[in-house]
Amino acid sequence: MNLDDLNHELTPDALSAINSQIITFLQESGEQSSGFELFSRLINQRDELVQRILSESEPSEARAFAEKELVANDKLKEVAQTLLKSARDDASHFIRSQAAIKKYK
Repeated sequence: MNLDDLNHELTPDALSAINSQIITFLQESGEQSSGFELFSRLINQRDELVQRILSESEPSEARAFAEKELVANDKLKEVAQTLLKSARDDASHFIRSQAAIKKYK
């Protein structure tokens, strides 16, 4: 995922800044499962800002913005689901490893 996946022509500067932080997190975290609190916080900040933009905009502007944001939101949802699956796999592997260690003790 890159910044162009989240930004569009209706993206305000404040939202673009949060999007940039999300992309930086994703690029720096790679396959590591640490720092998910930061990802969650950024996603929540992004959601609050999007909700505020929608509530403060005229209906026609809000509709155009929401249509663009749906695409970005779907991409973020895919990334979040991938991260969740990875965390589940890591936890499962850890539990199996612990069980195997106990067997050999």
